[in-house]
Amino acid sequence: MPLPPDTLAVRDGVGMMAQPLLRREQAVCGFQFFDATLLLVRSGTLTLDIGATQQLLDAPLTLLAVAQHTRADVRKTPGGEERVFRSTFLALPPEVILEFYKQYESETARSSPLSSTQRLDLDTQLADTLDYCVRGMLAAQVSDREQRHRLIGLLLALAERGCVFPRPSVLQIGDRLKGLLSPAPQRRWTTAMAAHELAMSEATLRRRLASENLRFETLLLDIRMHHAMTLLQTTAWSIPQIAEASGYQASSRFSSRFRERFGCPPSRAR
Repeated sequence: MPLPPDTLAVRDGVGMMAQPLLRREQAVCGFQFFDATLLLVRSGTLTLDIGATQQLLDAPLTLLAVAQHTRADVRKTPGGEERVFRSTFLALPPEVILEFYKQYESETARSSPLSSTQRLDLDTQLADTLDYCVRGMLAAQVSDREQRHRLIGLLLALAERGCVFPRPSVLQIGDRLKGLLSPAPQRRWTTAMAAHELAMSEATLRRRLASENLRFETLLLDIRMHHAMTLLQTTAWSIPQIAEASGYQASSRFSSRFRERFGCPPSRAR
């Protein structure tokens, strides 16, 4: 089933862009930011509670940068004249961040990398650069290579304003596995299948994941549930369609997993 043309775009090794729309308040505990992420609230209010700090976004003139692997309790509240919540969510994978560091090492030395989140004023030039990247993510005629250049330009604009994402180390096995599973969460993945795709034995994959305090089953579940959440908030697909797109044959099992992960049934997430 094709993705909606103007609310969701996924490009392997390039990034993911989503523009959620909600008509009721939603709260999610322990949301995982798998990649470095930029958030812009266009209508309503977004609250991120990271424990030590809390960020509240309620104006379209503030951009929030979130570091990779950050976990936060998230609350989205409708507002504005339409009484809806709208936002832009742009995730940048480690490959893009590493390429930025390769090209602009000197720029990154001017600021300390953000530890969890950082707010920026969305001035006209930065807004134009962000919009250019969003349009590129949605445009089929824009190649992955060109889109990477656009995103690196956005990272440069952020760096010039004192916002630098941490430099990823060489891709860890968790990042490589996420990059393998995320583009196809609907596949009936097993550890053996993933190990074959990553050119290693199943035992080696499990051992290397354990060294990063990860389990294959947990990571796969998280990826599927976050994919389902994105589809719920960016499409009009039915629950059975979203369950299938997230790797579940039975809607009841999907709904149970979703409720366990996010504390609400799928029907309450849109």
